[in-house]
Amino acid sequence: MHALTDPKSYPLYGNENAIAVLNHCSEIDFLCGWTFCERFGVLGSSKVLAKQELKYLPIIGWMWYFLEIVFCKRKWEEDRRTVAESLQNLHDYPENFWFLLFCEGTRFTPKKHEVSMQVAESKGLPKLKYHLLPRTKGFWVTVQNLRGTAAAVYDCTLNFRNKEAPTLLDILNGKKYHADLYVRRIPLELIPEGEAECAAWLHKLYQEKDSFQEHYTQKGCFPGPTVTHPRRPWALINWICWACMLLYPLGLLLVQLVSSGSILTILVSVTVACAASLGGRWMIGQTETNRGSSYGNKEVPSKNN
Repeated sequence: MHALTDPKSYPLYGNENAIAVLNHCSEIDFLCGWTFCERFGVLGSSKVLAKQELKYLPIIGWMWYFLEIVFCKRKWEEDRRTVAESLQNLHDYPENFWFLLFCEGTRFTPKKHEVSMQVAESKGLPKLKYHLLPRTKGFWVTVQNLRGTAAAVYDCTLNFRNKEAPTLLDILNGKKYHADLYVRRIPLELIPEGEAECAAWLHKLYQEKDSFQEHYTQKGCFPGPTVTHPRRPWALINWICWACMLLYPLGLLLVQLVSSGSILTILVSVTVACAASLGGRWMIGQTETNRGSSYGNKEVPSKNN
């Protein structure tokens, strides 16, 4: 993934608290967001606003819970207080953190886009071509609770070269994709404090994001002069260390199983391995677009937008 930004903002990334607003267009958006965090050394302290259901996924959901990820039920009456309390807890966070937001609330699909544009038309808002209508209340609550703590909003627009549609399963199978992430830094003090004014500002932001996507679709690049942040070697070194630590004992175990000659032991081991593989495939299935939630498939009353 190439992270592109303007030369003036580049030195600030990784050295301040920030809110990152990302578009939600594919199954691996969250991986691209985490890669962006890793490139600037804030992966360990990055936070995200995620749907409540993910908390209960084995291993991943539990890990997110202990990492203080903010979960929401996508019911405004219930979420307003819990999300605000979780954000308040970040005020004394000991490290620089980035709070990642997918303001569209759900992944882009043609059906959800059609419904979203019906809502936009009913509210007199400009229609978007590449995004869903952003959910403004969550963004406003985030900005209000992180004023004085976060220094800026990072407007992140993600796209894939050659109109690729990546999936998590393809990534795990070794398929390579080329992603470009265009990042703009917007000082937090430029965002209005009033809820209505903040909502209007966010809608304008998404209109600009739509124009960036149109430029990328037509010309294969994002507009303006940019700086590409180089990869850090630590991710590769970390992967090699963990691979060595895990593969060596697993290799010894495999040799012992084969040399034991016990059919029962081998069958039990194969069964456990197959169960683990199926469990992993099931968790991957929860990220697939065609298995996504129905959130956004039907018109939402205006009070929830």
